[in-house]
Amino acid sequence: MFPLIDVIRAAAALLVLVYHVVALGQWTSFPETLWTFAFRYGWMGVDLFLVVSGFVITLSAARARLKHPDAFRWSFMQRRLWRVVPLYALSCTVYIFLVRPEFLLGSAGGMTRQLLSHALFIQNLSPATHGVINGVTWSLALEMQFYIALILSIGWLLQLGPLRSLVLLVGVAMAWRYGTTFFWIPGEATPHLQVIYSTQLPGTLDAFGMGIALALVVFNGTGFWAERLKTRWGNFAMWMGLATILLAIAGKLLMERGGTYWSIPGMVILWRTLLAMGFGALLASSITCPLLGAGILRPIRYLGQISYGIYLWHMPVVLALVAQPNLRGSRLLLCTLLGTISLASLSWHLMEKHWVRTPRQSEKPDPQGSNAPTAVALNPIDGARI
Repeated sequence: MFPLIDVIRAAAALLVLVYHVVALGQWTSFPETLWTFAFRYGWMGVDLFLVVSGFVITLSAARARLKHPDAFRWSFMQRRLWRVVPLYALSCTVYIFLVRPEFLLGSAGGMTRQLLSHALFIQNLSPATHGVINGVTWSLALEMQFYIALILSIGWLLQLGPLRSLVLLVGVAMAWRYGTTFFWIPGEATPHLQVIYSTQLPGTLDAFGMGIALALVVFNGTGFWAERLKTRWGNFAMWMGLATILLAIAGKLLMERGGTYWSIPGMVILWRTLLAMGFGALLASSITCPLLGAGILRPIRYLGQISYGIYLWHMPVVLALVAQPNLRGSRLLLCTLLGTISLASLSWHLMEKHWVRTPRQSEKPDPQGSNAPTAVALNPIDGARI
């Protein structure tokens, strides 16, 4: 329905991949300019995933609720689990046995705690389990928690409407991050702990909220903002211009602080909201762009289609490659891209797509003659965290 969202997914996945190559490969000569900062600090791609997830999942849930108001929750979660769990379990298994086999030498109690927390998608809630097995997967726990919160609150959000929902969610996220500054004092606390506790729910509701607000506008289909989200070049130019301005400001603020802001309370509270606003505008530009994603964009859209695999496989690939001392810099990046895309493509064609139900397979046409896409069909990757 919105083909260029795959382009955004591809960009988000590649941002995170390049960031880990730079960080784990100690690529100190990687250029740090306003035009490359997104890759230098590619963990921001995760926030982009959250904005996209808020849009796609909310739109899917709202349409499912409209068709089956009494029974949509269970089928919704079934589709989410079928989409997320198989590759999640496979990538974690590969990580344990082939990348970090020393994990198996730990105590039985410690191993049980890790496996259980990851199986229940709660590993993101404790420093002891956060990022231990295939570090990037803790974001999937955040996503799963978001799914549950959304299906319980979708009716309420629909009643509130886009603007009030956005104001509420942004306010809650900022209030939460403000509250964390009293327990993990900026400039004194360990940044790792600040990251963990400020970027979980509800601290990420502003990122999800940008996507939620856009989804509610599209779902309602009428009004001033619905007109601004129609497929037109003028709307595209407006949103792209806004995204460029907001992201440039966010990038400049981050670069002026050397890529970190955890010692500044105002940045802890406000900066990620600014980033989410920029990514929300970028998402809106993909919705309104008249291009259909064919031609030169087709390979990029394919990367977006397999971006869930790119996200899950890139960390094991990077860790395996950095063990080779002579493989660094651009060579490390090239090998990581080739290995990751190969694995993601294989897992997509051999496993993932067999669990992805397209709209034609899973939904009957609605009374207006348009298919209501499932979350699975629209969103092959459901967010990520570094």
